[in-house]
Amino acid sequence: MSSNDLVTEGKRQLRVCNACRYCEGYCAVWRAVERHREFSDKDLAYFANLCHDCRDCYFACPFTAPHEFAINPPKLFSGLRVESYRKYAWPNGWTRLLGRRRGFWRVAILAMLFMVVSSIVTNGVDRIFRHHVGPGAFYKVISEPALEIGFGVLGVWFVGGWLFGAIRFWRDIKPSNLGPVTRKDLIKATSDALKLRYLGREGLEEERAVNRRWLHHLVAYGFILDFISTALGAFYSHVLHVQAPYPIDNPVVILGVLGGIGIIVGTAGLLYGKSKTERAAADENSEESGSAFSVSLLTIGVTGMLVLLLRNTAAMGVVLAIHLGTVASLFFTAPYSKFVHFVYRYLALLRYAQEERTVGSATKREH
Repeated sequence: MSSNDLVTEGKRQLRVCNACRYCEGYCAVWRAVERHREFSDKDLAYFANLCHDCRDCYFACPFTAPHEFAINPPKLFSGLRVESYRKYAWPNGWTRLLGRRRGFWRVAILAMLFMVVSSIVTNGVDRIFRHHVGPGAFYKVISEPALEIGFGVLGVWFVGGWLFGAIRFWRDIKPSNLGPVTRKDLIKATSDALKLRYLGREGLEEERAVNRRWLHHLVAYGFILDFISTALGAFYSHVLHVQAPYPIDNPVVILGVLGGIGIIVGTAGLLYGKSKTERAAADENSEESGSAFSVSLLTIGVTGMLVLLLRNTAAMGVVLAIHLGTVASLFFTAPYSKFVHFVYRYLALLRYAQEERTVGSATKREH
């Protein structure tokens, strides 16, 4: 379905949903929908990124196919989310190439080859296959300046892409009548995001929703622990002048291992759960994008753990090049992949917090 057809279909379905309101109170999406009589393209982008894809509304709806109304909010919102990733990505010239599964793996393979070639050019052809141990062993495979410059540029690239995408998305979804964002709005949106509050119907802790919530937490907090581990490693290297690899009991290693385990268990569980879900409620493009992102994180987690396990063997150089290549690919494709979804979802939660504070308060006063 084209972008225009998806938007037209979205407006049709939401008009039916707004007339029915059987799912009223299920989650933030339906309370937000109820505040509208007509729906713009920007409203659809907001609803889609506010949705946590729990699919409770699909299983409760009396108008899903084969009913003539063919209502399917999870599939609709999934498709709209992918379109929002493409629409707001910056620079958007590579959106269709890098936003797909093949895009990640093409970049990953090129990045791995680049790591190997860089190692050969800077250190000689035999260094990548040689047994290296002790402080600075990693840099005997790939030089420290090459890693710092390469990942420094990639860091600016993906953070810049996220920032420009976030600005464009927020400009579209933020209505002028809500006024400025307050500290209370920020606290509520942040709390809702960290708790995954709307993943599953409020007050109904179904096993599937609980499992997904925990798996998402493992992935998110695993990534955060790995980021802290990397930042701490940079502090050790540049401030304390202690080079990697570090002992097993070092905080850098402990945090990295905990983060890696969280990512591996979380992504593996989500991929397994996705294979068991109702296919009729899934959008094909969204499933491809989500699976590609989960597989990329799983690959990074597994190769990272392999670097730790094999760092005192001759295989370390090759495994390190593969791991760094997958990390580089994740960074490079970040503005175009599902990696950006938490940015847009947070902004959608922020707008919802504003609505709850302003529109919601006004409704309560009227009653």
